[in-house]
Amino acid sequence: MSERKKIGLALGSGGARGFCHIGVLEVLEKNHIPIDFISGCSMGSLVAGCYALGAPTERLIEASVKVSQLSVMDLGFGIDKTGFFKGERAMEMVKDIISDSTFEQTKIPLRITATNITHGNLVVFDSGLIIPAMRASMSIPAIYRAVPDKNGDLLVDGGVLERIPINALRSIGADIVIAVDALGPARDNFVPSKGLRNIGDMIERSYLLMDWKNAVENVMQADLVITPDQGNRSIYLFKDNMASIEAGRVAAELMIDKIKEIIE
Repeated sequence: MSERKKIGLALGSGGARGFCHIGVLEVLEKNHIPIDFISGCSMGSLVAGCYALGAPTERLIEASVKVSQLSVMDLGFGIDKTGFFKGERAMEMVKDIISDSTFEQTKIPLRITATNITHGNLVVFDSGLIIPAMRASMSIPAIYRAVPDKNGDLLVDGGVLERIPINALRSIGADIVIAVDALGPARDNFVPSKGLRNIGDMIERSYLLMDWKNAVENVMQADLVITPDQGNRSIYLFKDNMASIEAGRVAAELMIDKIKEIIE
């Protein structure tokens, strides 16, 4: 009997849309799809890290419904040139779930990515404390403050260079990589019929267009991509998070037969 193929699950960036990863995990569990390796970027890093340590999806759902703008947008005092918000409140919520756990303690091998904006290269975390790696990975440029590494270089969102951390899983032995793309292609109908509502809409629209142009080649490297349909849900507005979770469930259910086919 031949050995089973090793399966990696890559959870991509997506801000508030990233709660869809939880719904995908629920469906994979229900259908007994094994996950041998897991990686995450930005919001995907938070979900991947918690899950790799054994946090049940029920616990992740419970935590997600408590997330609001107030809980993730903590303005800092004084001037910081790298971002408006400190990001500490978001990390406190995650720490309630995983405490001061390390990569060495995970039940599923975990990789988290960030971007070294000083030198322009991708950083892959695979050892030490998980919380600092998550904090660096979720640092959306100009939104959350960048995180200095031990050399003084500044780390920001891994999605700046690679929307979904697929290569990190290939490098540790994944034969098959299932990617979850919380963003998908830039939507043609993003702009409301009455025009842009505010400068935030302009920033988000511009970011999504630029990101998709850079992400196409990255996304195609996966063996299978799950892209939950979240309509015009903003990546910056943390409300109605259950809608994203449900979108993840629906998308995974639609792809489950294909998933079973490619892992056989």
